[in-house]
This record gives sequence, structure tokens and C-alpha cells, in this order.
Amino acid sequence: MSKRGNSPQDANYPLVSVQRFQPLQCEVNVRQLEELAQYIRYVESAGGEKPTEGEVIGVALAELFKLDQGYLKWREGAAIPSVRPKGSTGQGTGNNQ
Repeated sequence: MSKRGNSPQDANYPLVSVQRFQPLQCEVNVRQLEELAQYIRYVESAGGEKPTEGEVIGVALAELFKLDQGYLKWREGAAIPSVRPKGSTGQGTGNNQ
């Protein structure tokens, strides 16, 4: 949750932001499940709020996607439109594919 001041201007905004989640079912090994439960207990003891399994996994995936250099390079390449053959200007008979 966001901590906002008590100014009248801030009274026009909700304190809670809506986050949309889509359920996902997956299988994890027993060791990972135990580690996830331990991590949830750790977060609760350190911060006072108990996160859901989905919240922890969501943050973990976000970090993975930011830190995996191979994935980032691959994603950049996947975002580039297909390269036209040399000499092609994109004009002409309309047969460019």
C-alpha cells in the first residue's frame, strides 16, 4: 500500500491500487515448496505482513526476467521485426514478404 499525505489533494485518490492476477497451476519439487514456505515466514517476521505464494513467486519471476542476461538479449532480438534482404527498399510490386 502507498503511504500518502493528508493533504486535500490526496483525498481524491484511493489508497489501494488494483492488481490483476491470473491463476497459474504448476508443479514444483518438495524442496522448493518447503523453501517457499520458509521464505513466506521470513517475510512475515521481517515485515509483519504475510505474502501469498503468488506474490512471492510473482516478485521472483520479475527479478528473474530482469537479471537473466541471456533472456534479455534473446527478447531484444525477438522484438526486432524480420530483416529484409539486402537491396530491398520495401517499395515495388508488393510482393515483399
